[in-house]
Amino acid sequence: MADTTSESNPPAKGISFVGRLMIAAFMGAVVLAECALAYLWIPSADEVMAKAEQRVQEQAEQEAQEEEGTKDKVEVVEVELGRFSITAHRSASSTTLRVDFTLVGTVAESDQEEFKELFDRNQYRFRDLVLVEIRNAEIADLTDPGLGLIKRRILEKSNTLFGKKILRSVFFSDYTFLDE
Repeated sequence: MADTTSESNPPAKGISFVGRLMIAAFMGAVVLAECALAYLWIPSADEVMAKAEQRVQEQAEQEAQEEEGTKDKVEVVEVELGRFSITAHRSASSTTLRVDFTLVGTVAESDQEEFKELFDRNQYRFRDLVLVEIRNAEIADLTDPGLGLIKRRILEKSNTLFGKKILRSVFFSDYTFLDE
């Protein structure tokens, strides 16, 4: 009877060594294929940097060409954007900064009416934008003779606020800066 029981339940067979070796080889081939595809399709850091530099250079050239082309064709007018008197306390250095200026912008003569409408509709948000930029500026930015960084930030954010690049440039008139 013992013999019939062992014959009715045959011993379980596992995967042979050759089978395991074939599975490992298949998985290895898949991993190698994925690595090869990643190597071919994903650019290296140098390639990414080169493409980024090329795009920046192309954009700069395009903007320069647009400026050259528009300088000759478009008449611009100056518009006053407001008088500002800003006091900001810097608790880290226990100093108070006072900045007074008149902000002026340039607009294409053909866009002057549209700008007036946009400016009237957004004047308080525009004032807030300027106040925040001045208060967040570093002392080095506020003492820069050309105020270039502040001008670029105000110009970019104001054009975003207006929904289009209607302001051509901004500049400061009657600018005074006191560090007390």
